Amino acid sequence: MIGLAQSGAKGEVDINHLVRRQIKVIGSYGARARQDLPKLIKLAESGIFNLTAAVSRTCKFEEAPQAYRDLDKGAIAGRAVVEIM
Repeated sequence: MIGLAQSGAKGEVDINHLVRRQIKVIGSYGARARQDLPKLIKLAESGIFNLTAAVSRTCKFEEAPQAYRDLDKGAIAGRAVVEIM
């Protein structure tokens, strides 16, 4: 999920589901996209990150629903990328 909810918004999470599937909830608040993103792109272009090893599957935007089903079933190990362009 990207972005923030409205102030005061609440959500429920099944903690047992997270623990059983070893799901990590990671967040970032206060990032400076206009400053940080160009720096990250330069680092990626330099080859410092092994992006090929980090991504285990890519799919087209039209295939995203199936990718989410596969992710839910645990059929995707590692990271999946949905190409939108």
